[in-house]
Amino acid sequence: MRTRSQPLSHVPMLPRSRKLRMNNKRILIHKLSNGAMAKTFALAALCMMATMLVGCGWMVEEDAKKIVVPAPQPHRMMHTRVDQNAKMIAEGKITSFGRAKAPDGTEIAYWIIRHRSAATSSAETRGTALLIHPLLTDCEWFLDVGQKLADRNWDVVLVDLRAHGQSGGDYVTWGAKEKYDLKAVMDKLLAQQAVSDKIYAFGASLGGCVAIQYGAIDERCRGVVSVCPPASVRDVARRILFMCSERDLDARLKRAGELAKFDISDASAVEAAKKLRCPLILVHGEWDMVVPYQHSEIIFNAAPPPKMLIPLPWSNHFTAQVWRDDWLVQQIEAVAQLATTTQPATVTPAAE
Repeated sequence: MRTRSQPLSHVPMLPRSRKLRMNNKRILIHKLSNGAMAKTFALAALCMMATMLVGCGWMVEEDAKKIVVPAPQPHRMMHTRVDQNAKMIAEGKITSFGRAKAPDGTEIAYWIIRHRSAATSSAETRGTALLIHPLLTDCEWFLDVGQKLADRNWDVVLVDLRAHGQSGGDYVTWGAKEKYDLKAVMDKLLAQQAVSDKIYAFGASLGGCVAIQYGAIDERCRGVVSVCPPASVRDVARRILFMCSERDLDARLKRAGELAKFDISDASAVEAAKKLRCPLILVHGEWDMVVPYQHSEIIFNAAPPPKMLIPLPWSNHFTAQVWRDDWLVQQIEAVAQLATTTQPATVTPAAE
């Protein structure tokens, strides 16, 4: 049987005092939960801030190392074997080897290839080609170029930059110390009359940046050929740490300078180019994604004449350096020719 609903007046009601107690309890629980949540958020915020402060310091340190600490070089172990130098001499690839002490005490290793006519005649050498390798390689990188130059009556010096090959040191300073390392090597060799005193510096990438800086401090240098050089250590750091703001980049560069003990402002091919008193030939791949072509344009604009900028169409950072040994030899001989002329500055496309 269907029954009628009871009127509201007949619904049981809680006593007023009990309702108040329950409401107060809910309010108290709400307040307590809000307070606990606020404390939890505050504690989390403090932990996050502490983590950020510690993390920022850690990130600055790690990012700074990316600028000045070379990546592991698996080939370095083989290259530094005791018998490696003797083997190279026995195979007729080099004439001699040695080490020179840099101003800060770091030992810099080098190979020498005497001009081929030196053993058979008294023909005078055309000069000394100082060949400087890129980052993460060693003096063997340009060994084929050196042998071709020796065949064309050049003395050749191949140097292991600091923190590379058989040389000492743990840090790369992007030319700030390397330029003085090269000068120490040439000081020793010229004192021994081991090579010609007509020096022409040739380098690629890091080596190209160093070659320009060396040419600016050693008046004996008669010409520089630089292939795809970075304009400065700051430009290198900007490419590596592209997510950093300018302020953060400054902090990382400062720390990098502290780690490797050098002045960041002293590692600039652009500033060095302004001080050159010898001819400069710049070679750069137009498709270089590692060190963009604009770096050489900036250096070219800073350097006094005589100078040349040779863009390589369709070439990147790697192909600008390899598979063109004969052509690179020609550029070294071209800068020697520029040293005897007063040709104006030019931008010359490379022959296809």
